[in-house]
Amino acid sequence: MSVFRLILVLTALAAVGLMTPLSASGATLGVAADASLTGGSTVGNASAATALHLTWVRVDVSWASVAPTQPKGARVPTSSGYVWTSVDTQLAAAASLGAGTQVLLSVSGTPDWARADRGAGGSVGDPAWMPRRASWQNFVAALVTRYNGTFAAIEIWPQPNLQSSLRPQRLAGRFVGAGLFKVLTKLATLEIRKVSATIPIVSGGLARTDPASATDTPPVTFLRLMSRTRTLFDVVGMRLVPPTGSEGTSDPTNLSITDSAGIVAAIDTYWPGAQKSVWLTGYGVPSGPAANGLSSATQNVGISSFLSAAANPRVGVAVWNSLANTAAAPYGGILLAPTVDPFVAPLTGTDPAWDTWTTILPVPVPPPT
Repeated sequence: MSVFRLILVLTALAAVGLMTPLSASGATLGVAADASLTGGSTVGNASAATALHLTWVRVDVSWASVAPTQPKGARVPTSSGYVWTSVDTQLAAAASLGAGTQVLLSVSGTPDWARADRGAGGSVGDPAWMPRRASWQNFVAALVTRYNGTFAAIEIWPQPNLQSSLRPQRLAGRFVGAGLFKVLTKLATLEIRKVSATIPIVSGGLARTDPASATDTPPVTFLRLMSRTRTLFDVVGMRLVPPTGSEGTSDPTNLSITDSAGIVAAIDTYWPGAQKSVWLTGYGVPSGPAANGLSSATQNVGISSFLSAAANPRVGVAVWNSLANTAAAPYGGILLAPTVDPFVAPLTGTDPAWDTWTTILPVPVPPPT
């Protein structure tokens, strides 16, 4: 990066008050095992992990994809009906980041055959419907049996406060989503603890909502209901991606990554004295070449907000949603392409995401060849 470019980036970050560096007590950083990671080379992925200080990978487990038909022996991972290919592929990609990389399994997605309403609600193929309890518990048993020893933490049902992720959220005007989520968490915990007494169980990362929504449950409300129903978990998950792509401050019902202290304060209100850790299990804002119409300033704010939140000592892990831009997600990643050598800076001005990230967290000096 040129000195002039560096001054511009530093000035932009200082102007929005987001120059806080990561502290030693802040979060470890990670990335999701999306198409850019699974399609990347081992050398490219490993150098990206080093350059961007990534030590965690989120592996998304879609129950609906793994078990498209009902397995004959649901608790046995080798049973006919299970197809683990998508998970295995992601785990291989996670390993390509290097020795010591830790895996967060994120599990959700009801197959049609396992729906509690047996399809009465319509919407064939919608994985958001609450599953039958025994079917869910059996699946988690098969999952943790198969992958015991390969993951370091597990997230139960991401974005459970959204109708698009867990339904129903409301019945006759009453919030019921948190009660359903408690059941999912309790049954999953029973199986997880059979293979590990210490692996952190992360509550599904809560999403920001539209205050005008008549279907979703605002994250602050969902937190309160989780507390009232005494949902048991080890870590509070957050997925506070701004719906508009541009960050804003917290409001009375939402939380924002720009206010990590406010997130912690809200959690401490409902679990006083517990000092629960917060994990940002998925985050992303528009990024990519500014020439495509995405201003560098907007990208600077989103990425620096994420890294500043990760500096909060109560934040344990912070996961960015994509390593690189792809055809399917052209403005999602930190890198222009998974084959770019991260130790070599992109051409000045072509990759604002990279510029901002590596200004706040400088690229380590590559080992001698």
